[in-house]
Amino acid sequence: MNPVSLLAFLALTLLSTWATASETLKSENCGIDRLKFTMVPKTDFDEQVLEYQPLLELLEEGLGIPVDLVRASSYESVIDGIVAGSVDLAVMGPASYILAHRDDPDIQAFASLITEKGELTPEGSFYYSVLLVPTSSDVDRIEDLRSARVLLTDPSSTSGALMPKHAFAAELKESFSDFFGAEIYAGSHDKALLFLADNKAEAAFVSSARADELFRRGLIRKNAFKVLWRSPALHYDPFVFRSGICPTLRETVMELLKTPSAKLTAYLDTQQAVGVNSVSHSDYEAIDAILPD
Repeated sequence: MNPVSLLAFLALTLLSTWATASETLKSENCGIDRLKFTMVPKTDFDEQVLEYQPLLELLEEGLGIPVDLVRASSYESVIDGIVAGSVDLAVMGPASYILAHRDDPDIQAFASLITEKGELTPEGSFYYSVLLVPTSSDVDRIEDLRSARVLLTDPSSTSGALMPKHAFAAELKESFSDFFGAEIYAGSHDKALLFLADNKAEAAFVSSARADELFRRGLIRKNAFKVLWRSPALHYDPFVFRSGICPTLRETVMELLKTPSAKLTAYLDTQQAVGVNSVSHSDYEAIDAILPD
């Protein structure tokens, strides 16, 4: 078979596969002819859209239906979307997933990334909430931050707000707001890190994985910060389906996330990840235990 014929054959095979997948999803009571996807805003959302483009293309091609990206303004908007059913599939923070699951127990985590080793994060499926201060600062212990300004990310962020306000405060044996002089919500981990590097506050609580990403990209020097506190290990962000999604769609998406392909590799590279793990609700129950009712 000559190269032109081979390419034509492959193209027809792909079109046939997508058509079959599309028809399967429209039958078997899936009742879905397009997939709505979103993710929690960890950095500039337009930047995240570029990072997630290979994944969106992978899903479109593998499912044989259009995938619409829903812009998220906050963690709370992602929670509301997945609970209300206006979003079919989301990448959520651990705590935002738990909050959504409390509202609708049929919402289930099913996959999570396996990340590369970073300066602050081990290789695997776990990361930390870390309390950082500038290396140039005179602050050497937590008590030195009493009445200081502290940067947080989003009120529903696991590592950027909820773990600090519960796990960190529990270790302090003191109210978080009583200890710090001012709490500043930066809107994302990246902004909090950049604000801290620019001395707009004395300390910041952020995701160790996002700090590693900014180090890797050279936006912040690797020795720019000191770590004063580290949370217990947190299971990495879950992929979550809204309730009512049929098993065929769930299984197909999971197969796409676990099967090596050029588009999957391109997406994983943007996340400094090496693969995808299967997860379940039990992997995030430790978060549920520390969140207030």
